[in-house]
Amino acid sequence: MNRLIEIIESSPEIAELLKHCPYSVLKKFQVKEYARGRFKLEQGTIYSEVYIIVQGKIDIFILSDSGRKITLDIYEPGNIIGEHELLQEIPFSSSVQSLSDVVLLKLSRESFLEWMELDRGFARNLTESLCKQIYHLSKRIESYSLFSTKRQVVAVLSSLSKSDYIERKTLLKRISSTPRSVDRVLKELKDLELIEMDNGVIKLRNPNLLIELGSKEWK
Repeated sequence: MNRLIEIIESSPEIAELLKHCPYSVLKKFQVKEYARGRFKLEQGTIYSEVYIIVQGKIDIFILSDSGRKITLDIYEPGNIIGEHELLQEIPFSSSVQSLSDVVLLKLSRESFLEWMELDRGFARNLTESLCKQIYHLSKRIESYSLFSTKRQVVAVLSSLSKSDYIERKTLLKRISSTPRSVDRVLKELKDLELIEMDNGVIKLRNPNLLIELGSKEWK
């Protein structure tokens, strides 16, 4: 319990999430720590717990029929893993793996349902979060199935701020195309001085022009 209190006091995201969580539920949280790559949940498996990310990043992905890994999202502190599968007691629709060292809060299905029952504000926020996730996922799937490689690349890069960066290997996981096709688009964007690349790290040079290019791709 002392470790949980330390987490709440040091993490604004977790403090907000657990603000009205009943003590009967709080005392049942387990703090778990995993090294990079060691935390895994498999697509198609039923789990009886949910996890809240306290520290670190976690890859949410699926595997295509050819075995290619396609990243659907990257979860960060404050995100909950496995809530909609747990509510329906169904297998995970995607796989999960830690991209860094992570600290997680683990809670059983029984305690999670108790939390939802006693904390109506949390239940409402959870519903809103699930709706946003479904919308986000539907747009991502739409881009995988319908959009050109260039449109997908521009969409991912346009979501970055000028101070952000993305590694090429991370970008490849989020694009439904071959590495060669992605590299061809990256070269074009670099030649247009919209991005800069150094040792596999991609940064934006002109976000406004990149967004303008993206709007043309959408027409």
